[in-house]
Amino acid sequence: MNSAELLSKVSIFSLMKKEDLLRVAQWAQYHLFHEGDVIIREGDHDRRLFIIVSGEVEIIKGSGSKNERRLQTFGPQSYFGEMALIDGLVRSASVVAKQETQVLCLDQLNLRQGIAEYPGLAIELLQMLSRRIRTIEKSMINTLGSLLPVCADCKKIREADGSWTPIEKYIAGHSETEFSHSICPECSKRLYPEFYKDQ
Repeated sequence: MNSAELLSKVSIFSLMKKEDLLRVAQWAQYHLFHEGDVIIREGDHDRRLFIIVSGEVEIIKGSGSKNERRLQTFGPQSYFGEMALIDGLVRSASVVAKQETQVLCLDQLNLRQGIAEYPGLAIELLQMLSRRIRTIEKSMINTLGSLLPVCADCKKIREADGSWTPIEKYIAGHSETEFSHSICPECSKRLYPEFYKDQ
């Protein structure tokens, strides 16, 4: 199977025109990773999309820490790292090869140069990302519910049994989201005005 055929079988590229698939395939590179190799490291700046040709990878949050969580496993024709094609943010999780794994890799720079030459690619990529976002929204609704009754004052959420639960506890209990706490500048000034008298 050549690169264009592989791309056509991957959901985010499946609706792309054949000529555009051929262009994108020209920019793609193959890489081989061995069992245990770190393909993406959480916190790194890495602007590549990966498509699995063969093998298997595992998505890990907080790798090596006491809060390490193994989130998901992906196999052939799955993809990961797609948001790096759009934003320049650091990686939110690590990806490790569970066995010998071959991937097809697309770099953000190559893709942006391609879009500059063929602007129609941008529309197709936006359509692909739109479908991705809709899928995420649907998943969130299925997980948390489409309508959340929230207290207008304390922001607790009413459970199905009528009890009220703090919003972070509700989300943590109905999804894989974890919370860390801080305090925003507005609340800090309201709660600790003595520290802001001279400002």
